[in-house]
Amino acid sequence: MKHNHTRQAFMALALFMGLTTAQTQDPAEEAARLKADIARLKKDVQHAAADLQRTDSLTREENAAAAQNLDRWKRDKERRDKENQALNLRIQETRSKINAEQSRMRGYLNNVEELKSRDKSLLKTFTGLADSLLVRVEAAPPWDVEIRRDRILSLKRDLEAGTSTPEEAFGRLTALLKEEIKNGDEIALFSRPLTRQNGEVVNAQILKLGNQAMIYMDEEGKRFGVLEKHVENRKSAYAWREDLSFEEKNAVKLALTVKAGREAPQLVPLSLALSLDAASTEKGGR
Repeated sequence: MKHNHTRQAFMALALFMGLTTAQTQDPAEEAARLKADIARLKKDVQHAAADLQRTDSLTREENAAAAQNLDRWKRDKERRDKENQALNLRIQETRSKINAEQSRMRGYLNNVEELKSRDKSLLKTFTGLADSLLVRVEAAPPWDVEIRRDRILSLKRDLEAGTSTPEEAFGRLTALLKEEIKNGDEIALFSRPLTRQNGEVVNAQILKLGNQAMIYMDEEGKRFGVLEKHVENRKSAYAWREDLSFEEKNAVKLALTVKAGREAPQLVPLSLALSLDAASTEKGGR
């Protein structure tokens, strides 16, 4: 269609020029000139047709390339859409895992807080037990009281400061209780310095009857004493009774000898005032 319009335009122009020239020039010359113009116009038309063909070819190539690009774009878009869907699924799965992990973490934190609260409660209970044990130690006969008190106070300080774990506190408190139970149950003979009622320090054999009583005889066998308990200002107090009768001194001496294994095992009657526990002492002092 484009070629026909171009050819008609050239022919119209040639006829117009031919008519104009024919009026002024010789017919033979005009005919030759027209032939030359027609030949030139044919070449121009051929060149134009060739240009049009090249243009059409380029257009087809561009259209083919555009179609390929469009097809490639569509394939890329489909691939990206699939990748985006897969990515969204992975994101949803990851979010679900994160939510589940956060839920577990909250449960763990709740358990931790519950354990901390339980530990605080246990430490408070242990502190109460240590206070009760301290009262009993101070109300018991004066046997290594400072050492026993310091151990309990050391445990109390750690409990109140929170530097001792419940497990450690339980172990230490259990050891203290076992030691106090042993100290309260055992009947043992000791040779050690002793402060008499008048403040004099003598080397003596001491028979300790649990937390109930103590008797002593000095190394020369001349001075004797029985530890007796009384109440002062509603508190337990102990003092050595050293004005023993002849029979009481002999009984003390025999008891020490039997415990030391120098006499056959036998029952030895002693004149003792048995100690009361802290609760009984407090009631008796009221």
